[in-house]
Amino acid sequence: MIKTTVVGNYPKISSDKSVPNLRNALNSFDQKKISAEELERIYQTTIQRVVREQEEAGVDLPTDGQIRWDDIATFFSKNFEGAYINGLIRFFDNNVYYRKPVFTGELKLKAPVSGTEYRNASIHSKRRLKGVIIGPYTLAKMSVDEYYRDEERLVMTLASILQEEVFALQEAGAQYIQIDEPYLTGASEGLGLAKRALTEMLSGIRAKTILCLYFGSIKPLVPALYDLPVDIFAVDTVSKPENLDLLLKAPLNKGIIAGCFDARNIKLEQKADLFSIYKKLTSQNRPEIFVSPSCGLEFLPHSDATAKLKWMVKTVREFNSGRLRPPKAEKKAPSVKARPKSIVAQRKMKVKPRPKPALKKKKTPAKATAKRKTGKIRRRKK
Repeated sequence: MIKTTVVGNYPKISSDKSVPNLRNALNSFDQKKISAEELERIYQTTIQRVVREQEEAGVDLPTDGQIRWDDIATFFSKNFEGAYINGLIRFFDNNVYYRKPVFTGELKLKAPVSGTEYRNASIHSKRRLKGVIIGPYTLAKMSVDEYYRDEERLVMTLASILQEEVFALQEAGAQYIQIDEPYLTGASEGLGLAKRALTEMLSGIRAKTILCLYFGSIKPLVPALYDLPVDIFAVDTVSKPENLDLLLKAPLNKGIIAGCFDARNIKLEQKADLFSIYKKLTSQNRPEIFVSPSCGLEFLPHSDATAKLKWMVKTVREFNSGRLRPPKAEKKAPSVKARPKSIVAQRKMKVKPRPKPALKKKKTPAKATAKRKTGKIRRRKK
């Protein structure tokens, strides 16, 4: 059976004008027009809406929508000692930007933030939420290192710091924890370092762990990718369709998540194409199989993001119900002994001979029939 999940972020601004607008609230707070308490109330209202919309759509494994995240890197880095947040940098080939962290001293975590955020969001959820955290390799690649000046030392330091965040998520009740490592795609040279960092970061973690890759091909990483110490591999199969077949090469004791819904395009996927993907995914016997958007849904307008989620759930449920429904029993035609060709042989078998076909009478035109009855035949004048 296929289940559904999301990658992480979700549109913060609703298409419903009657609900609080978080962007406007943040601007008002910066201008000291509203209090911190009022801003927190709007944060909580927005998180509640986002969680509710995912549940109403029927998503099996939702997130908190990363409503408090400014971007993938800043949310964690601004909580480090020895770091500050600098100017905007473009995030891959998207029309969005993130603030680049700069590391100027020995990095230390002031206090974990993930656990608190997870608990606050879980209050509004009827289902277990998925915790999400940035991976150490990706965070190193997105930052400026002015202190360590050694990539391996920086990555391993970040792994040790982020381990505290992972433990905080687990203690808050997260049963699934996703590590985002988009900078690993297409970077086979970083795979060995990423493996050591993830081994350090996930040591002692009981929750199911997910490695999430998007915005690129995993071809340079396979098969070594599947040696990484996680339970589930999540891969974007939209930006590089070849990733689907490569994902299916993961060991059968690993779960998989196919990001087959384009999170950067408002167009809904064709059902026939989706069912073809679902059929491939379920051709293997795995602990867990999910489908999801190809990346975070914040690239889409709110109404299109919700439509995409509803379509994902609808097609998966339809596919699952078709697979679970027992196949219809084929009606067997009654066995009939073959008739011998000759009538004599049929009589010996006490089989009624086939009736001779009745001779078809030739149809006579109505006028000619009338002439024969009257006996009058008009002669053609010369």
